Amino acid sequence: MRKSFLFKISLTLLLFFVCTGIRAQDSQIKPAFDFPTKEIYDLHVDKHGFLWIASDLGVARYDGTNCVHFSSPRQISLGCTNLLEDNYGRIWFNNFNGQIFYIDHETVTLVESYDYKNESNYPRMVLFHDQLLATSDKGLFVLNTRNLICKYITNYTYTTSLSVLKDQVLVHGNRTWYSYKEATGLKKIAYTGDQQIPGNVYLLANNTYHDTVYTMSNPSGTVKKLLVQNDTVKQCQQLKFNSFINTLSITPDNQWVNNSDCSYSLKNDEKIKGYNLSAIVTDLEGNKWFSSLYYGLLIQYKKDIANKTIVPALDNDDLVVSIKSYKDQLLLGTQKGFLILYDPASKSTNFKIKVSPAAGSINSITAINQDDCIVASSLSTYKVNIPTKKVTELVNIKTVKQVCYDDKAIYIASTSGLYVIPHEKSEQLNKQISNAFGNVFKYSPADNYFYLRIRSRAISYFPDQASLFVAFKNKLFKIDKNGMNPFLFNNDQVYTASLTYIDNRLYIGTISNGMLIVEKNGIKHISVQNGLFSKSIFKIKPIGKNLWIVGSGPLQIFNTQKKALVNNYEFPGRSASEVFDLDGAGQMIYLATSSGLDNFPLVKNSVDKKLKNYLLYIKVNNKIATGDSSRKLSYSENNVLFNIGVPAYLKAKDIYIKYCLATKTDSTWLTTEPGERTIRFSSLMPGTYTLKAIAVDPRLGMADTMIKYDFTIAEPWWGGIGFKLILVFVFLLIILYGYVTMLVKRLALKKAFDTQQQLILGERQRISAEMHDDIGSGVFAIQSLADTASKNENAGPEIGQIKNMVSDLSVKIREVIWSTNVGNDNLENLFYYTYFQINKLFEHSDIDFVSELPDDIIDLKINGLSRRNIYLLVKELVHNAIKHSKATTIELKMFTNEQTLYISVNDNGVGINPNNARPNGMGLGNIRSRVEKLNGNLLIENNEGAHISIKIPLSELQVIEFNKKLNKWQLFITKLLKFSSDPPRHDQ
Repeated sequence: MRKSFLFKISLTLLLFFVCTGIRAQDSQIKPAFDFPTKEIYDLHVDKHGFLWIASDLGVARYDGTNCVHFSSPRQISLGCTNLLEDNYGRIWFNNFNGQIFYIDHETVTLVESYDYKNESNYPRMVLFHDQLLATSDKGLFVLNTRNLICKYITNYTYTTSLSVLKDQVLVHGNRTWYSYKEATGLKKIAYTGDQQIPGNVYLLANNTYHDTVYTMSNPSGTVKKLLVQNDTVKQCQQLKFNSFINTLSITPDNQWVNNSDCSYSLKNDEKIKGYNLSAIVTDLEGNKWFSSLYYGLLIQYKKDIANKTIVPALDNDDLVVSIKSYKDQLLLGTQKGFLILYDPASKSTNFKIKVSPAAGSINSITAINQDDCIVASSLSTYKVNIPTKKVTELVNIKTVKQVCYDDKAIYIASTSGLYVIPHEKSEQLNKQISNAFGNVFKYSPADNYFYLRIRSRAISYFPDQASLFVAFKNKLFKIDKNGMNPFLFNNDQVYTASLTYIDNRLYIGTISNGMLIVEKNGIKHISVQNGLFSKSIFKIKPIGKNLWIVGSGPLQIFNTQKKALVNNYEFPGRSASEVFDLDGAGQMIYLATSSGLDNFPLVKNSVDKKLKNYLLYIKVNNKIATGDSSRKLSYSENNVLFNIGVPAYLKAKDIYIKYCLATKTDSTWLTTEPGERTIRFSSLMPGTYTLKAIAVDPRLGMADTMIKYDFTIAEPWWGGIGFKLILVFVFLLIILYGYVTMLVKRLALKKAFDTQQQLILGERQRISAEMHDDIGSGVFAIQSLADTASKNENAGPEIGQIKNMVSDLSVKIREVIWSTNVGNDNLENLFYYTYFQINKLFEHSDIDFVSELPDDIIDLKINGLSRRNIYLLVKELVHNAIKHSKATTIELKMFTNEQTLYISVNDNGVGINPNNARPNGMGLGNIRSRVEKLNGNLLIENNEGAHISIKIPLSELQVIEFNKKLNKWQLFITKLLKFSSDPPRHDQ
């Protein structure tokens, strides 16, 4: 009995020490990420949840995915400590050379007012309300964090450490204790307790725990607990650790003494050995962070909600690969071909059966009624009755991928092909099945199944369309009475990994395009833009009214009643484990993974776990800009980068950013890749933009606030209103210059034209005068001599001929003189001269001449050539009428309106037949030619005589005069140009 008792005691002690060792060496503490140094001095979690790290390389900020390092050109050493956060979001720290800095808007600023060059040691700092207090050889350094105004309190000795209480700051220096209050300043207070040991360095912990002040002293390795009461510091406890103390980490829920070999909890005797810690903090998710002087940054993640399920009957080297719920129990298919009925409530196994001695891995379990299920292994397919555990082989089909059924048959997709197994052997049923699928299947009478030898990986029957959807080699086909046809979405092939039917809808999990929902009225696309975390979906599993999505990212739930993704559930981490299958029993979800069978409760997240996101900084053309709510950028500043901070560490790489760069015409939402926190826009056009961004966690949903940032990219200098006005002004100047140049040339042309006209008119006048004075007088003299000679009795007949010829010549000369005389270039003179000359034709004729002159003749200056042509035209018309018409009366009319000259010659003779004109006759041809030259219109009618009408535009007769086309302002410009070109005058 005694030996048995001693054995029990020894076993109990052994278990105790083993458990103590396990707790001391917590295996959950692990390196956080690849931080670039292994020597870290301080940690701080700010109010947003970001982790700040002070190390021998400076200060860095970490949000779960990105680590940003901060430094200043004025920083004379990188090693930093004393991380603090004020009420305005600034992060304060100091380096070991005594410089004090703060970080604000991604910029590190040196506090120049702190005289670090005259300090013997680096400062200890605390934040008290809106003041930064720092120890100094001069006394106490005080800086107002509202306005950054500072001062030294120098009426006391030097100070070495501080600790913040609720209403005051406890200050220590040179074995003297002080109390600092904002209203009263610094004053000495008394101390009661053990005296300080000479040679020891006494330092206060910056923070207190429930107004308990902690002080440490080295090298003695002593920790004291102090209380401040009535201006007296009282020692209430002393702890001896007999080793060098690195730091004291005072957190809201614990107090740690960090020694070089072990960290001790003063709250629950917990120990962390072998890490040489310098700081311990807890983030807003509940993860613990540790800074080590030897091992860098360490983390102890919050306990995952998933737990391992121990199945008693499962062999150690076996693995669960398929799950199906059955009456609050679980049917488990294993890799070795066992089918196990497991009861989660009692954590016991009801049965374990080998489906077949040769059965391979059980890949899927499909219930076909309350008690029967189809068990598909890698070697064959079986029907199992669960209450009786009866196993019946259905068909020898290997590597089954998915099974579904309806009231007629069981449908199996496998690597060896597609199979349709009727529920009973019936020719009528076989005919129905064959017709239902367009006779695409072949029938095996021996096995009583239909088959199609094409490799398939997913299958589902869609009763609403009486169709079978099958993924052949990843491409989806629809088989119905019309045969087998590719299923298209937006005219593209659909590459499918999983299919399932629930609540009158077919759900399609695609290889790289999210999820499609096929309904009676169309197809709905669920993509990353709708909140889907995975583009690639491997498995879709209905559990109750929810559809569980297993993809490349974390698990997600799609509510089939709300037709929406549900993001307010907390799921376990996937890590590197592959999820084979999942199902639920009660309020628990079970996952068959490559690392074992996991379980976790299906519970919604609490409100305090809402995701946070912040706009950390903006880079414009790769330069950090301030994070104001709006900004105006120049035309060249069109490459903009936004860095979003999402302080989340447990599932940081699952979180993505949903964003939109909104303009007046576009508001398309996009998403980043999981874990990415940077949004970049390149070569943006001028305009006004609004960035909208929000972080999305598949478990927690969207962040509580939307990030918005307005910015404007200005038009280029050549696109601004000012430049456009200048451009318009220059364009107008060019037009004005061109017009003035044209006007000057036109004036020069007018001057040349006027000069030419004057020369022509002068020449015409000279010719007219000479013909009248010289030739005319000579002809008149010859005519007088001919008249005298003809009166002589001895005059021959030649004299009479000479007289007639001279008389005709005299008439023609008078006509030429009339036509060349400039004074006759008007319409009125033309009318009178023509009537006068035509009257003379009838002096020796028996024909009556009737003429009619208009009362008012418009004042129109006409050129000499047109005047002569009209006169000759009228003369020829009348002469032809006299000569050929045999008329007794000839009538001539000439008149005008504002635009046209009208001429008519009428007679009562035999008329004119233009078709019977004599070949050698020139009269009618000449008439037509003259009318055409004047751009006129000739009309000849025969009605009891000839009636000839002519219309001639007055514009063809008018003399062109440039000066009539010059308006007032043109004349003004002309005068101005003339004035500018004239030489200046000097008055005498």
